[in-house]
Amino acid sequence: MSELIVGIDLGTTNSELAVSFDDKVQVVPIHGHPIMPSCVGLDLSGKLIVGQAAKNQLVAAPEHTVLSIKRRMGEETKVRLGEKEFSPEEISSFILRELKLEGEKQLGQPIRKAVITVPAFFNERQRKATQIAGELAGLEVVRIINEPTAAAMAYGAGVAEGERMLVYDLGGGTFDVSVVVVEQGVVEVKASHGDTHLGGDDFDQLLVDYAVLEFKRQHNIDLIQDLKTLRRLKVVLERAKRTLSDEPFVKVREEYLDGQHHLELELLREAYERMILPLLERTLTCVHQSLTDARLGPKDIQKVMLVGGATRTPLVQRLLQERLRLDPRFEIDPDLIVAMGASIQGGVIAGQQRHSILVDITPHTYSTTALSTRNGEEGLFCVPILPRNTPLPASKSEMVYTLYDNQPSAKVEVHQGESERPEQNTFIGDFLVEGLSQAPEGNPIVIHFDLDLNGILKVTATEKVTGLAKTVALDTKGQHVLNLDEARRNIASLVGEPGAESVPAGEAAPGNGNGDLQADEEELLTSAKELRKRAEALLQKSIGEEDAIEIREIIHASAVAIKDSNWDALEEKNEALSDLLFYLED
Repeated sequence: MSELIVGIDLGTTNSELAVSFDDKVQVVPIHGHPIMPSCVGLDLSGKLIVGQAAKNQLVAAPEHTVLSIKRRMGEETKVRLGEKEFSPEEISSFILRELKLEGEKQLGQPIRKAVITVPAFFNERQRKATQIAGELAGLEVVRIINEPTAAAMAYGAGVAEGERMLVYDLGGGTFDVSVVVVEQGVVEVKASHGDTHLGGDDFDQLLVDYAVLEFKRQHNIDLIQDLKTLRRLKVVLERAKRTLSDEPFVKVREEYLDGQHHLELELLREAYERMILPLLERTLTCVHQSLTDARLGPKDIQKVMLVGGATRTPLVQRLLQERLRLDPRFEIDPDLIVAMGASIQGGVIAGQQRHSILVDITPHTYSTTALSTRNGEEGLFCVPILPRNTPLPASKSEMVYTLYDNQPSAKVEVHQGESERPEQNTFIGDFLVEGLSQAPEGNPIVIHFDLDLNGILKVTATEKVTGLAKTVALDTKGQHVLNLDEARRNIASLVGEPGAESVPAGEAAPGNGNGDLQADEEELLTSAKELRKRAEALLQKSIGEEDAIEIREIIHASAVAIKDSNWDALEEKNEALSDLLFYLED
């Protein structure tokens, strides 16, 4: 029996878990339902609650409830939950942990590994944040795959004849579209586009804004600063929105909305559609761009597949039918299809015999930088090496040149994004190539990118004349500043699990007599321990004698700083060792 690798759709509004067994896909019920609200809260006793229970208290306790956290993934921010603050990764880990625990109860076996889906247009910082959330939940995230790609896996399973599909994925908080070709079990993504801040939540907000204006018109009372009332309105109007998918109008009555006055209004589907039309036009712009990137026209598409709960809006289906001349299809439940596809990919990774093979793409361009003149302006510009929509794995090279005679070194910077300006893209990493030959300006340097299925980018810079080369592996899932040990302690304060150890076994904790450390001191010690392990592992390998001496000197100085409780010195040595290891660990 192959190992169990589940598929998880970590959604803005709802999340799902599925598993692939014996060529069959099973959506695992969570709390008795196939979908679980992506909502996290604290009950009256301060206990963590996740899913429908948290959503049920949204109106009564908005300050103790968090929803739509997916829209904050990748941001260096905190959200308040009760008396504490948590990062988006920590909040998302509570959702993933609940899926894991409930899934284990239903399946009767441990869940250790998962394929987790993300919007195709998530940048690498957002993808890395998702991976960290999985790790904090106790999961080994074996693959991060795009949501429309996962849906295509489920749609394409068993399809033998050639078929060109457009997967239109409109969820609670994000929108994606992918052009997919399925032929003889191979699911190949030709192009993807999207908007990571466009979805059903925005439809809800338009309704809330309208209701606030109506209430002010009726009663001359402005509700815009009343968080509790706005949450109450959102719940009521979200329910009304779903009714409008099946009915031409809906009457909304909410008594004593501000404690004294009632809200009464009638929503017409026609008026609602006028509200959301500009948002839907934005999705159609993305559809057009994805078709252009795939070098196809609407007439070349044979199927339009709908994914995500917001695609149940009748106007969505009408617009797609008008623009593409095809009837959109709900062959599989749009709320479940992504998790099902992720479980199929998990099964393939686990070694199950499946007929589907996935060929994915990179949704963003990877570039290096060079000084050049464009449109009469001199400056640092991006030089694309791996354009967006390049099939994975990918391998490409470009040439850059030195700027002046006898230039001794060259700095290689890597960025992700579509702008020609580095500062408008996502910075991935950099490194220095030293020891270049004494040559006139214009000495050619070949920059080679290798991007694998797991998002690891190997960058090689080679001096063309001499063959001098340096290779660095960059985690394109993005640099991340979240301290994992601190996050684990934060999580443990709610779920009651032990946090990460901060002092090596057998070593007394410096500081006060009872061994209690301030959080900053614990963080420095934990970092020193991890860096020392990495450094000692590197010393076992073949590295230059000068580098080895420098590593040993820093380790010794760190030990002295710990002994003397000199936290400023320890911080300085941690930074020095971290910088050194970055350049030595290929």
